[in-house]
Order: sequence, then C-alpha cells, then structure tokens
Amino acid sequence: MSYLNDLYLTYEACKSEAGIIKGDQPFLLPVAHLTQNAQLEVVLDGEGNFSRAYRIEKPEAVTVIPATEDSGSRSGSAVFPHPLADKLEYIAGDYGDFVSGGKKEKYEKYIAQLEEWALSDFSLPQINSVYRYLKSGMLMHDLLAEGVIAFEGGKLVAEKQQGIAAEDWFVRFSVEIPGQVESRLYCDTRVFDSYVGYYFSKLVTKELCYVTGQMVPCSEKHPAKIRNTGDKAKLISSNNASGVLTFKGRFDESRQVASVGYEISQKAHNALRWLIAKQACLRVGEQVFVVWSIDNPDFKDPFAEYFGKGIQEVSTDEVYALQVRKAIWGTDREPDSRESVMVMGVEAATTGRLSIPFYQKYEARQFLQNVAKWKTEACWMNRAGKGREAEVWSPSLIEIVKLVAGDKNDKFNKSMRERLIPCVVEGRRLPYDVVLSAVKLAANPMHFDNYWEWNRVVAITCALLRKWQIERGNGEGVYGMQLNDKSEDRSYIFGQLLATAEMLERSVLNMGGGKDSERSTAAEKYFVRFQRYPVETWGTIINQLDPYIRKLKAAGKWFYVERIYQLTDRLSQLGLMEKGKLEPAFLQGYSCQMMEYRNYIKKSETKAAE
Repeated sequence: MSYLNDLYLTYEACKSEAGIIKGDQPFLLPVAHLTQNAQLEVVLDGEGNFSRAYRIEKPEAVTVIPATEDSGSRSGSAVFPHPLADKLEYIAGDYGDFVSGGKKEKYEKYIAQLEEWALSDFSLPQINSVYRYLKSGMLMHDLLAEGVIAFEGGKLVAEKQQGIAAEDWFVRFSVEIPGQVESRLYCDTRVFDSYVGYYFSKLVTKELCYVTGQMVPCSEKHPAKIRNTGDKAKLISSNNASGVLTFKGRFDESRQVASVGYEISQKAHNALRWLIAKQACLRVGEQVFVVWSIDNPDFKDPFAEYFGKGIQEVSTDEVYALQVRKAIWGTDREPDSRESVMVMGVEAATTGRLSIPFYQKYEARQFLQNVAKWKTEACWMNRAGKGREAEVWSPSLIEIVKLVAGDKNDKFNKSMRERLIPCVVEGRRLPYDVVLSAVKLAANPMHFDNYWEWNRVVAITCALLRKWQIERGNGEGVYGMQLNDKSEDRSYIFGQLLATAEMLERSVLNMGGGKDSERSTAAEKYFVRFQRYPVETWGTIINQLDPYIRKLKAAGKWFYVERIYQLTDRLSQLGLMEKGKLEPAFLQGYSCQMMEYRNYIKKSETKAAE
C-alpha cells in the first residue's frame, strides 16, 4: 500500500492548507470531513436564537461538513446522522408536523450526537448555539415564518432548490457572535479542529494498520467522491456480510485481508481528491491521471504542451530540454536525490470500485530527464495558427492518443494511454505500431474537413517519427526539424517534391481568392496514392499542374518550376526514380519543405510591408 503512504505524506506536507477555502479553487479537506451541496443556510445568534434563513444557489452550494465513518457512507434506510449540518429530516425536531412519514428516530439520533459534541471538552460557543436552537424543535416553524418554505394542505409545497425537493434540503449553519471574524461554521477552521479533536477522542479500539505497521484506530468504511463530488467508487472496499456478496473461502471478515488506520485513510483519500481536483493532467471518461511531488509544491503538469519560443534549430535541443525541466519543476533549482515524483492513474472498475491501473514513484531528477528527453525527441516545428511563427512543439499525450486510438473505443483509448505514459515518464521506447497508425492517418488529407487540422496531424506524426528514428540508435535516417536539402533518402526527397507541387497549385488558387482558395490541390487528392506509387502518380500530378504553371507570375514560375527540376534531377542522379512505395519519412520531407516555403512567404510579406 505504498500509494496510501505517499498520499498520507503529501497530506502531512500540505496540512497547513487543510480547511482553507480560497474562492472556487479546490481545497484540501480536514480529516473526518466531507463536502455536500447545501440548499439552505440558517443564521443564529450567539445565544442560539433564530436570526434568518435563506436559500443557496448552486455556485455557492458546496459545503464542508463534519462526518462520522458511518454517516460518510450512509445509504438506503440506514439512520446515521452527520454531526452538524444535515438534511431537514435529521435536524428539525418539528419535521413530522409538516412532512408525513418522517422518522422521529433520525432527529433523536442527530440531537443526541450533537449534544455529546456540544458538552465535550472540545466544544465551541458556536456548536452550543446550534445545539440549543435545534433542541427547541422549532426549525420548520421558523422557516415557514421566514417565508423560506411554503406549507399548504397539510404538507410542504412541492418546490425545488438546485433540483432538490424541499423535504430533502440540506442545511448548513452560521452563528454570528460579536468579536468573531468568521460566522460561517463551514468555513471556520476552529470548528473543523474542534470536531476532529472530539471525534478522535471517541476512537478507542486499535488494530494493526497495514500502511504504518502501528496499532491505531482503523477504518472499515473508506471515503468515496475521489474523482468528483458524484463519484461513488472507492479505492478500498469489501463485500457485505449478507446476500450474494458474502465472504467465502479463507476470510470471515474484511479486516482479515487488510486494515488501514482511520487517520491514514482520511488523509490519503483527501490528498488524492485534492490533487485530482487541482492538477489532474489526463482526465478522459472514467480514467484520471495525476502527477505530483511531495517535495515541490510548484510542480507542473508534465503532459502539457511546452513551446520553445524562438527556438528554430535542432542544435538547441539542450536549451529546449532545460526550458521543459524548468516549466515542470517550476524553478531553476535542480532536484536533489531525495526528492521524488509520483504518477497515479485511477478509473472505475465498477460503479462502486476504483482501480489503480498505473502507479509509480520516481526520483525527481530522473523523472525530469525522462520527460525532457521525450519532449526534445518527440517534437516538431509547428504553427499554432495562420500568421503565426513556426516553433518547436511537442504534442500532448491526449492529442497523440486521440490521433492513433480515436475517441469511439474507450477500451482501446485507455489501453493506448497506459502504453504511452511509460514512454514519457520512464523513457521506454515508442511502440512502432503507434507510429504507423499515425502515419496512416496523416497520409490521407482528404479524411479531414479542415486543412489546418490535417497540418497539425502531420506535425504530430512527424514528431512521433522523429522520436522513433532517434531511438533506433545508429543515427541513420534521423531527420531534424529543419529542411535537409542534402538528404539522399528517396522517400524524403519525394516528400519535398509533393510539397512543391502543392505550394505551386495553392499559390495560384489563392490568387483567385473566394472558393478557389478552399479547393483541394492535386497533391492532396493523390496523397495516399503518391505514397504507394510515387513515380506513376507524380506523372499524373505534373500533368494536372500544367494549367497552374501557366498562370503563375514570372517570379513564382521560376521559383517553383526550378525547384521541381532540382528535385527530380536529384532523384535521377541518385538512381532513386525506381518504382516502389515510400517510407514514412516522406511525411517529414513534405512537412519540412512546406514549412520552408511558408517561412519564405512570411519573410517576403514582412519585407514588402516594411
């Protein structure tokens, strides 16, 4: 259970944040607390007298409430009241006067539990105020007089707040005491600490904790709501003791399998919930991945995109890698050998069970080196949009997964993420089938509705190709992000030739403007066939280019036609005009040549403007 220990240590390192609410930012829950959406707030004075009440809109509804182990996992007909804030049926002694079928048992258990806290050594004046007021059993009458609820025909009017019927409203409290800065009990850290002290004083039975190896009060009911407020799946759960899910075989009770300390469980689950809400780096469907460092609170998402602004040369890989490491670690300081990074993935195996498909702990320095290695090897030149300068860019893992696995098959999608994450964080080799899947899609521009979307796919594919080529280890066939006019690779040169044909025709189409500029070029139409039969297809393309060559201006005609002659002569001189399909490197030749043309046009436009 190393992940529980790491999460516990994370909580301990950040415990000063526990209970501190900062606007709508995710917050770290105190031990023995959970969150609940409240529909109603009741305001009392220091003497326990009713002051006012009002309904709560959804944006303000999330409320931190004390909870017991039983109330935190209550369901069905079980009567387990929360210690302070709860539904009307628990806290209103006169609930049965307004709603038929209400169980008096719920109020009796609630008020007895609240009384024990209010009379304990850990109590506060605010808790006593709530207890004195609710003991009077006048809440429903006061709400009716205040106009917060309506009562007709012997029952509550069927109205809703946040989609919740009035009889099921959840109520929170504020107590206004002169001299007290914070009146909202759900935001007051003193109230949180009061309840934690009181509740821990009641935990006396001790067992062996499998996480710490110590005899401590243990928990059998562990928290849910890990990935979001509606999440019912739990990391630790056991079969019930009746029905079809009874224990069979060698175990009679769940504690015979493993037992986890209550405090350890609370802190570990609260830390994970907080980390996911604050910095989940991959969140797709039921699957969530989170990366964090106990030692460095400035740690950033390693799977995000990092742009090396102004980096235009392959020889600047080290500079780019340094930028990546700084972006992730959040500081210029190099991590020492003691500092570590955790990567954890969770997903719902069933509605109530949360599985951990991936969990690893790494030395921070090695982790950063691995991620920087991925970012500097799996990268390509990319333009973020029209008119933007091309820059070094490493595609995000989500983009890669979406490209090669699509978004229709969840099982395949999850499998692909789990295969690629070790390539980033552990430095494993990139699977070649992933590269081939990307190449297959990138080589079919007619599959895409948007020209710029296809260009981004080409950039992603070239980045993956570059990564795979570097990992081959012998240095042959490794193409940089800049155009290599000295290349003797047949596929690469044919890619340059196809890019030239496209730019020639595109230049003429753009001269016409309107719908002409949106038409597909011959190069795009024959892209797939060109990869399979480059020599034969090139003859077809060059024939279709003839009308466009005639329309080119003198400078353009010389520029593009001369370029075609140069590339075809180079292929002939090297003896590369033989038949046979092209290797994936043709995409890199195509991309580099296109980028070169666009940069030339951009510079020409800038010079003309000046």
